[in-house]
Amino acid sequence: MYYIVDKGDKVRRLAKWLTNILLVLVVLVAIFAIILPTALSASLAIVYSSSMTPEMPAGSLALMEPVDTATIEVGDIIAFNPPWDEDVTVSHRVVEIVSTGFVTKGDAVEDSDPFIIPEENVIGRVSWHIPLVGYGLNEMRHFARMVWGFCLLVVLPAMVIFGSAIRDVNFMVSPGKRRARLRKKMAERLKKRSPRSWQLKRAR
Repeated sequence: MYYIVDKGDKVRRLAKWLTNILLVLVVLVAIFAIILPTALSASLAIVYSSSMTPEMPAGSLALMEPVDTATIEVGDIIAFNPPWDEDVTVSHRVVEIVSTGFVTKGDAVEDSDPFIIPEENVIGRVSWHIPLVGYGLNEMRHFARMVWGFCLLVVLPAMVIFGSAIRDVNFMVSPGKRRARLRKKMAERLKKRSPRSWQLKRAR
């Protein structure tokens, strides 16, 4: 007994493989950008300045965890709002602790910051960072805000995943009818194409 294998199956398998990879990437981004920070009650920040090079170069993605200021030590990297602007976030290393707060300094800068950070201005302690990932997320965020970018990153993958799920459900519900339609479709194609465009395989 023989059955016909449509070469389109290879394309469908490749599409499903690419869809799975895309789904894994989406899950990983969700874990690092949403789930992990939420679980740790932390927040993410993109490093735009090179003042902490080489420890934390520009473009890094930094995780800032809430911290009891009494536990901050010299050498810790803290995120804080500078006294002149509460909307700005700076991440520098603590080089001295004084009665009124913390003296900080960028690793790539010779002098300490010309101000003292009060305890109430401390946002958190930078526990870890990933170089260059911040740039990638920033570009993806701007790209996703565009209509065609949103369609490419969200709508298209959703349609592919939904279509794949519908096809799998249809195969499970009526595999006999699907195989019959495939045989008929392939028979029609074989009448029009060269024998090299199809393959016959012996059924196990």
